[in-house]
Amino acid sequence: MLVVALLLTAGCGAAGTSHEPGTAGPSSGGGSPVAGTPGTPGRAASVDPSVGVSIQPVRPAVPPDQGDFEGFATYSYIPAHPAGIIYLFHGSGGSADFAVKIETVDVLNEMIGRGFGYVATESTERSGGRRWDVDDPSLASNPDLARLDRLRRHVIETTAIDPGTPTYGLGMSNGSAFAALWAAAESAAGVPISGVALYMAGPTKAVDRLGGLRVPTFMVVGVNDTVTRPAKQKADLAAIARAGFPTELREVSQRPVTSARYLRVPGVTEATAKAVVTAYQQAGLIDSAGALLVSPSAGRADATDDPFRRIRLPAGLTPDQRTAIHAETLATIGAHQFNAEFKAQNADFFATHRIS
Repeated sequence: MLVVALLLTAGCGAAGTSHEPGTAGPSSGGGSPVAGTPGTPGRAASVDPSVGVSIQPVRPAVPPDQGDFEGFATYSYIPAHPAGIIYLFHGSGGSADFAVKIETVDVLNEMIGRGFGYVATESTERSGGRRWDVDDPSLASNPDLARLDRLRRHVIETTAIDPGTPTYGLGMSNGSAFAALWAAAESAAGVPISGVALYMAGPTKAVDRLGGLRVPTFMVVGVNDTVTRPAKQKADLAAIARAGFPTELREVSQRPVTSARYLRVPGVTEATAKAVVTAYQQAGLIDSAGALLVSPSAGRADATDDPFRRIRLPAGLTPDQRTAIHAETLATIGAHQFNAEFKAQNADFFATHRIS
């Protein structure tokens, strides 16, 4: 069944957190990418209806464990009795720290509150585009698929995850396309995948060579996404639904740019948030009500001449805060940016679809 909900949503931030001192992370010599020690998830912050997300500083409910697997960084958290395990896949130019970006943390806090654990790692390509290989469908010859399969087995061997634990994938952009390929490849190999969440990108042609994506699929597209093609993504989702698999579609709409959104960035005060909005207004990017005055493509995540990046933001902001503010702006206007507005719906979808 295809569920279409034309709702509003929001995006990705940049503040990072590391694991608590003294918590052992994985080693390249085969150590576990998770400690497996249960934490106490914090209470979820209430959502501001005018913004679509909470306007409190976003911090991890449970600090992630940092380590590595086969020399590639990992961030992870696995409770003692996991309801499921989610593998996270970053977008182009990203890394394992996708797990500690503001919007990702908000989504993960929701998932952790539902009993899910997660593991994030990074693409084999660590220079250039830092992208996942989404063109080779082979678990043997695609280095990303091969390593992720070894990581999945390693997590089963060394943590509270077992072969029957429901397994999910969640990705953004290039990571979304890879999540689809990973799910298709593992499913074709006989590994049960309970579902995927595809943010801002759909399956590539390599998935077709595996017979298509045949798992429950939650998808989020952006109304102002000029990096990928939302129409193609919707068509991909419709094809999955026609094949008889549960699907759900959520669409990020454009919201006014207001100061409340920036209060999600830890350390940003109300005065600073208002100053950010004033800077955008003075530059002619938004009007007094926060409505966009430039083409949505001006804020595209991969633009070399992005006017939002050229704005002089208030003094005293750290580089991470500046990056997070830009990401929150793109999320607000429904551009190509990961967002947490549909975190509850995503968690509901995963909780509903469990294959073991």
